Amino acid sequence: MTYHMVFTPPEQQHDMAAGHFECPTPDRMQVGIVGGNAWFLASIETVLRDSRRFKFAVAGDAICNALSALPVSEPSVLILSGNMSRGEIGQSILRIRQINRQIRVVVHLQSLKAAFIRDVMQAGAWGCFSQSDSPETMLNVLSAVDAGRISYPYIDLAALRDDPFEQLSRREYDVLRALSKGWSNTQISSRLGISENTVKYHLKLIYGKLDVPNRATAIAQFMQREGV
Repeated sequence: MTYHMVFTPPEQQHDMAAGHFECPTPDRMQVGIVGGNAWFLASIETVLRDSRRFKFAVAGDAICNALSALPVSEPSVLILSGNMSRGEIGQSILRIRQINRQIRVVVHLQSLKAAFIRDVMQAGAWGCFSQSDSPETMLNVLSAVDAGRISYPYIDLAALRDDPFEQLSRREYDVLRALSKGWSNTQISSRLGISENTVKYHLKLIYGKLDVPNRATAIAQFMQREGV
């Protein structure tokens, strides 16, 4: 038979004898939120408070304000919410990682489309969940991230290869996104720093890859895919 000796400090011996001893509570990871409507903010705040594992730190629409409120010497979680395009989500994640690599970004998506999940994963986010997910799923994602693990739903990467949008180059995707904003060829040329002839060339390639006859159909398919 083997015995193990455990030393209890005198002050804890006194507390135990008096019935006052409590196990120390570990520090809770701080969570900030950028974007999201009032309903989502109230919901996530309730989930965090009831879990007793996380501390609600800050909420707002500006990334810079959230970054200033979160610690730089220890890990924390920043949830990106709101109606952002794939490109905007990726740019925001990269910006956050450049400023504070201790922050673990989790993205709140409108829907769990495979292309969106792939993009946030490649940008360096730790996980994602959607508007249709339950509070328990939301908490499971945050708990996994708190434990140092990424958390994503399953996506069929093979199916992405059959998606015609995946055949677009980054520049073609930028042109198509500009089209969806109602920009003219002249505006696209000016804002992307390319000639109008180059814009027309990209549009021709886009229509061919998407197998659409004109810009209106291309825009409609793009907005449907983006969940706009």
